[in-house]
Amino acid sequence: MVDDAERAWRATRAALAIVDQEALTPATADAFRDGFRLPMDAYFAALGVPADATGRCVDEWNAAMSAAPTTLAPGARHFLGVAGTLGVPVVVVSGADESVVHGDCHAQGLTALISEVHGNVHPKREVLRRYRSKGPLLYVGDTRYDVAEGLGAGAWTVGVDFGYGSRSDLADAHTIVSDLRDVARMLGGVP
Repeated sequence: MVDDAERAWRATRAALAIVDQEALTPATADAFRDGFRLPMDAYFAALGVPADATGRCVDEWNAAMSAAPTTLAPGARHFLGVAGTLGVPVVVVSGADESVVHGDCHAQGLTALISEVHGNVHPKREVLRRYRSKGPLLYVGDTRYDVAEGLGAGAWTVGVDFGYGSRSDLADAHTIVSDLRDVARMLGGVP
């Protein structure tokens, strides 16, 4: 629901500085996006953070994310309004801590529009499969990992190109969109 890749890059810089690994910080937001992966501990390990510091790095990243404001993703409020009108529950399954997601929802006035939040979820497909077992599931993600998890759970998987991943990262999704208004149009026909 939020467009927070820039915030995540800044949070990465902050977390790495706290664990004395600032030299590992991606030089630009684009470099951050190119190297980003989930789960977060795997991302920090891939950057070169020592194994005994990755957990703290993830904690500091979540703290930095919570402390910084974010903006809504394109079309988010429209999407949530349509979902509410249709009675479609919106569930957030995030690699970030639940406190980050709840804080973002509160700050953006979205709390009443979100049915449930699952944070620090890895692998995501386990949670997604529970929802898929109840009926059709549309899953929106912005990383290669998200796409793989959605497909692995049997969800109609939509990649959004305004987040962490590039269009090529999202190529396996059923479709890729640049605005959540496009996802709102799909709500009535999820296979």
